[in-house]
Order: sequence, then structure tokens, then C-alpha cells
Amino acid sequence: MSIVALIPARLDSTRLQKKMLKNIGGTPLIVKTFTNLINFKLFDEVAVITDSLEISTVLDKYSIKHFISKKIHDTGTDRIAEFVDSFDCEIIINVQGDEPFLKINQIEKIIEVFNNDHKNEIDVVSLMIKIDKDTAKKSNVVKVSTDKNQFATKFTREFNPKSKNYFKHIGVYAFRKSALKRFSSTTQTINEKNEKIEAIRIVENNFRFKMIQVYDETISIDTPSDLENANKYFVND
Repeated sequence: MSIVALIPARLDSTRLQKKMLKNIGGTPLIVKTFTNLINFKLFDEVAVITDSLEISTVLDKYSIKHFISKKIHDTGTDRIAEFVDSFDCEIIINVQGDEPFLKINQIEKIIEVFNNDHKNEIDVVSLMIKIDKDTAKKSNVVKVSTDKNQFATKFTREFNPKSKNYFKHIGVYAFRKSALKRFSSTTQTINEKNEKIEAIRIVENNFRFKMIQVYDETISIDTPSDLENANKYFVND
């Protein structure tokens, strides 16, 4: 099964300006994320898809393969979908550029799901981790709900005090290539626009969206405090 990992990287970001170029241990975040994936040795190709000449210049410095979007896109998944036909593969894994600390076992779990899906019934696979109530209250934490078979039913930033368990979505979307092409033909839904969560569109367009529970916490870089924590983690790792 041929697999590529694509990292969407836009320059503008709301909570942390130009976060893809912020340094972690002296290395730009986008480079850190790319290098982490390369080191897994799980993919036929790894590349960055960006909207920015400034990011492109940094990637050139590190000799990182990348493509520059020719269109304006609403989400990272839309951005990588622009280049879906540039890769000869079965699975495309969209790893958010602000996830530099993903673990190899987390990606291996995703690949295992596709390997065991002999009838090709699953369209998309992603990751979630159980969180406590205080973490769930944060609006920058995307919560996911699933059915009894761990297929995604809802994504939201809102806090539901009646929930017994809370799961945070980790920024990885693994698509069958055919499913990503189908995604590229959809448009943003009202709920997606309101919450700024592209996973909502996947659910609302009835993709078979499998979630995997993992137990290793990752540090997503979304705020200045996240960046500070990431640099502490890097020093102590």
C-alpha cells in the first residue's frame, strides 16, 4: 500500500502569527514537523503544501520538497487536495504543520486500520486522545464524539458539561486518495465555517470517518503558551 504524507502550511494564523516559522529548539516549526515524519520511514513521499513564498524560501534552505498553492483555500485539506493527482498512491495522510511531536506508533495505528479494511469501506482515519474536563473547556481544543464503533459523529470547540468523557482531536487526517478527491468537490458547511473545523465537513458529507484512540499526548502549536511548552518539551525529550 503506497502512502504519502502531505503537510499543509499557511503563513497566516490567528492565535500565533507566522507560527510555521516559529522556532522549536532553533528549527522552524514546519521543518520540525517535516523532519519528524521523514524519520518515521513509513511513507513513499513526504512534502509540504504551502501558500507562502516566505515559507517556500525556508523550505528551500532545508532542501524540503514542497508545492505552492495556485488557489486560495479554506482549509489545509483543501490545500493538499489541489495536488492530489501529483502523487501515485493509495493513501494520503494530511499532517497539520503544527503537529511536530506525533509518535510513530500513532501513524502505524492509522496504517493498520487501512491494511485491515479489506473491503475499502473506510474513507478517512484520524486520532483522538482522552482529556480531562478542564482541558475540554478550552475553545482551542477540538472535541470529537464517536459512535460505539468509533466512527466520528461530531466535532466541536464548544464544551458540553453533560458529557461523561471528552476526547481531543489530534491534527491528522488520513484519506484514501479517492476520498480526498471527493472531499475536494465539497464546499464548506455552515457549521464548519462557524467553528473553523474542517472535520465537520467530512462528517456532514457522510464520509466513513474512523477515529483511533491513542494514549501518548502530543503538543499542538496553536498559541504562544503552546510554543513555550513545545520548547520545554524539546529540551527535555
